[in-house]
Order: sequence, then structure tokens, then C-alpha cells
Amino acid sequence: MTINSDASLAEMHRFVDPSYEPWLFQTMIEELATNELGIGFIYSVLEQLAKRYDLKDAVVVLEHESLATQEFRLGGNGVGADRASVLCAVPGVYCEPDVVPQNELEAVRTACQLALALHLARFTAAHDALTTIANRRTFDIALANSAVRSARYGWAFTLVLIDLKEFKVVNDRFGHEGGDRLLRHFGFALRQSVRQGDLAARIGGDEFAVILNNAEGHEAMGFVERLRENLAKAGETIEFTTGTSTSPRDSTDPAELTRIADARLYAKRGIIHR
Repeated sequence: MTINSDASLAEMHRFVDPSYEPWLFQTMIEELATNELGIGFIYSVLEQLAKRYDLKDAVVVLEHESLATQEFRLGGNGVGADRASVLCAVPGVYCEPDVVPQNELEAVRTACQLALALHLARFTAAHDALTTIANRRTFDIALANSAVRSARYGWAFTLVLIDLKEFKVVNDRFGHEGGDRLLRHFGFALRQSVRQGDLAARIGGDEFAVILNNAEGHEAMGFVERLRENLAKAGETIEFTTGTSTSPRDSTDPAELTRIADARLYAKRGIIHR
């Protein structure tokens, strides 16, 4: 998502005193235009505000139509025992000591509100709505990037394709609500099973994929075992079939890696895949 700096600046000026000192505006606009994480931007702005006014503490309370009230505290600390009162507070920025001009507080709140909306928009664009793991678009980009690195530097990675067994039976027996529940639980188990730096994605109705970076065949076996263990710990009986391919050993072409993994998956199921 690209933000037009001039348009954003004009939008903010609608909420604050035009005579307001511009130091914060420019910093806000530059960071909002480049910061991939809107949440990180919020904490960054609180840090800058604290340094400028020698604050001991600062909390920003925000509202969003798709979320409950959100609170962010200086330093990333939780609000602790104050949470109940904070969640009942009017959206805004609260500082200790209370020395920040009101128009400046309103500018910070407005910028943080924009940052939260930006963060959610980026998250929604990159993740599957039902399982909250990566979506097909994000997966395709990640696979292409991993393949480029593998071809250029020889870095290994393993692609794991996953197909749920009997998903149609669950849908027919328990309806879409039962099927959605199964998918959510499987997505949660996937998130628990991958390492930092790996990617888990839902790429179809009951089809999932995992990119295990810096990993070859035996690491893939370890991942599958972790997945089964996490499903068992959650009391879930979800059967699945996997197929894998490893770059650069099998190929460095994303389409060919996918074809190989898909063929191996179908071979395990005893199906001739055309």
C-alpha cells in the first residue's frame, strides 16, 4: 500500500490547529509511508513524544470498527491493573506528566489511528480471513523469493503441500460451520508448528502449504511430526497428506517445485494426478 504524503498531511491538518509545530507531522508522514508495521509506528511515535516532553509514561487509546478498543503503552508495556479504566477511556493520548499541548495530542492520536488502519489493511491483504495464516498471494510471493535466493546462493528450502483428508465429509455432515472450525484449528496448529522464518499459508479450500527455509527433507519430516503432535495436544483428529520438494535439489523453479510436491502428495494418496 502506498500513501500519498501530501494527501495524508492535508487530512491530518483537518483535525489540528494549523499553527501547530510541524516537527511531528513530517516524522509521522515519512514513517507511515515506509513503515511496514503500523503497530511499530505507533510505539515509535510514543517514544518520540516521551523524549520531546520528558514523559514518564504515555498510553494511546484507539478504536476501530472491526476491533475492540486497542491500547498501546510507551515501551510496549502492558497497561496492567489500569486496563479496565483504559478500555473505558475516550480514545486519545494520555501522558504522565500531563504537559503535552492538546493539539499535539490530537495530532498523535490521528496519526496512530491512521497507522492502525494501515496495519489492519496490510494484514488483511496478506492473510487468509478464516485461518489468519498467509493467503495464496503472500505464499506465491514468498515461494518466488525463496526460489530466487536458492538459485542465486544455493540456499536450500523445502516446500510442503498439505491436503486435508475427508474434509468434504466433515462439511457434508456438520455443515460449513463445522468445516470452518476444522480449518481454523488446523491453521492454528500450523502456526504453532513452523519455525521463525518459515511461512504457513492456506492456498485453497482445504489445501495448505508451508515454506521451510534453510531446510531439507529431514527438517520437513520434523515439521510434519510437530504438526501431528500439536493437533493431538489440542484434541483434534485431523488427518492430512503431505507432499514435498526441496530446492535446489529438485528444482529452483517455483512451478516445477509445486508440480513435484503435488505429484508426491497424490502418489501418497494412491491417486494418479493429471
